[in-house]
Amino acid sequence: MARSALVVGIETYDSQYLNNLSKSVNDARDFAKLLVDYGSCPRNQITLLKGQVTGDKLIAALKSFLNQQAKNQEAIIYFSGHGVLEEKQDSLTEEVVQKGYLAASDCQLTQLGERWLVKGNAIPLQSLRALINKAQLSSLIFILDACHSGVLIQEIDKSFQIFQNNTTYYFLAACQAYEESWAKKSKPHSEFTGALLEALSQDRADEEGVVTVGQAFEQASKLLETGRQKPTFLGKGSRLPLVTYPVISLLRETTSQSLQITDDELAILQPYLEQIDKYVLTWAMMEGISASALNSWLAVDESLSIESFFTIVRERFPKKPDGSLSIISVLQVLRDHPRVALETRKQLKGWLQARVFPVDADIQVEEKLNSCLLVVVKQEHPGEPLHLTAHLQLKHKAPIPILLKPNAQSPYQAHPDNGAIMTCQVSADDTLEEKIAPYLQDLLNHSCDIYLRGSPANYKLVLEIFFPFDYLAESVDLWRIKKIRRQRQLGHDYRLIVRSYERLFDPYYAHKLEMVWQLMKSIEQKVLPTRVRRIEQEEKYCYSNLEQELTEQQSIGLSCFLPETEAEREELFFALHETGIPLALWLRSQNLDNDGMLHFEQLLCPNCLQDHHQLIEQLFSKRRAAHFCSNPEKHWGYHAAMLLDNPERTPPLNPAKFGL
Repeated sequence: MARSALVVGIETYDSQYLNNLSKSVNDARDFAKLLVDYGSCPRNQITLLKGQVTGDKLIAALKSFLNQQAKNQEAIIYFSGHGVLEEKQDSLTEEVVQKGYLAASDCQLTQLGERWLVKGNAIPLQSLRALINKAQLSSLIFILDACHSGVLIQEIDKSFQIFQNNTTYYFLAACQAYEESWAKKSKPHSEFTGALLEALSQDRADEEGVVTVGQAFEQASKLLETGRQKPTFLGKGSRLPLVTYPVISLLRETTSQSLQITDDELAILQPYLEQIDKYVLTWAMMEGISASALNSWLAVDESLSIESFFTIVRERFPKKPDGSLSIISVLQVLRDHPRVALETRKQLKGWLQARVFPVDADIQVEEKLNSCLLVVVKQEHPGEPLHLTAHLQLKHKAPIPILLKPNAQSPYQAHPDNGAIMTCQVSADDTLEEKIAPYLQDLLNHSCDIYLRGSPANYKLVLEIFFPFDYLAESVDLWRIKKIRRQRQLGHDYRLIVRSYERLFDPYYAHKLEMVWQLMKSIEQKVLPTRVRRIEQEEKYCYSNLEQELTEQQSIGLSCFLPETEAEREELFFALHETGIPLALWLRSQNLDNDGMLHFEQLLCPNCLQDHHQLIEQLFSKRRAAHFCSNPEKHWGYHAAMLLDNPERTPPLNPAKFGL
């Protein structure tokens, strides 16, 4: 039977009462991809709406899908976005009547006391139920990841006429009618969709390679048992597969999970593993098992011997969450690693084949690896100790905590109650550079060597430092670190940007940032430069007006010469925080050979403003050009600085909040 799908992920909302949602697009895109790959749903049969979706567009899509595209077919509808629960009191009976809605991007709300009233551009679930009642469908799977989505189940349970025939219908809602649907900042998906995707993974399939709708809901509900929301389910009809995986690969995986590795077999492996560069081996452990396994190996044995490697993969991390053996996952990474000798790779492949472990699916090696070193500098009050934490983020994976072991001479030491936090005292005579630069140098050496050196791809590392408000103007790119017998400035060798500590930890400023970030993503590329406030073009500027101007112009960035007075600098950064603007470029000097205003044009072009990797790369190239010229301090790149706050790339909050 042919299958069609309507997949909706609404991320941006105009109403002041509805926050933008950072997970909805990921939820929708990854669910649609799963349907294409394993859901028997061709790409040309999927309608995907994501980002900004107006009420008119959503209504038209639902009508077209249910009445035309999915007619007489298996239909799947997935929605990730805001749900709104409207409560009205009947003037005669004084009973409170609840009505559920799916909110479009331009949904109009008003507030009456503690209740919401919907004024327009939202889909009433009662009307949606009526539309589905009239549709001629072979079957329907409706998945709703929204606050108060259980209202739909209630509406269906009361009076869904189509359950009177033999058609199969399944409805999955993320939460009860009175509950909210949640998402965690550190995860790529919302809580419900994340659990659902895990429940639909190949590891959860039955012996036929199938995960049915009912099985998926049951598994997702178990994963959310300890959470703040309780999914709801209603269904009738025959067993309906949601995804189907190839049975052969599933049988091989089952075999790999059931076997054990003996000491004699490890002895055969050991000579081959000893031939492999230890940094390649650390990469394989991190990629094949987890960063936690690698950090445990480092804690047990700094020399990274093969004996301690076997201890980790057999005793501490013997199996992965899917039940497969950890050591097999590491060997599969090494088998495809281009920096492992060809003969060794052949031997590893033969070893796996002889034991009936999967060897047919080659691991794809990317040409470039984008990575970020996220460093958080925390200081509650001036004069108090600094608290430092660091995480490495590779591609779109979860950030990896970097644990250092400082020596007695280090200006920083581990916190007595939490080894993930480094502390250092700052006196009135100390500079931030004296205290933090040694920490950054150790981090760069450690992270580049242990976590990146073994990568099969060339990597580009971006150093992102979260500074408290008072330190945002620090010339951190001019801080010096040791390079063999010389000292080099950080901006000479590393892509470096400044970020705001307050936006990381303060929900108020985090929300402001998220709103403007989503606005920036929705603006047409060619329009982006017009939304950057160019203060450096004005001979004299009154910074006390900046917050109002940025708000009125709906700016997404600004450029300027760094104000000379402390009061003006405070006005500048305060306006950035209050308006949520994620991007600021400034020059620390006006005494330049060429007109500094013109050089900003190279960084504020449409391409750079849309692709921030390109923006960071351009700034890095200008800084390097300055350091290589005969008189660096006359080159504008020497004085260029940038604040770029990406709310989609942040370290976990817990380590830096610990008891401090």
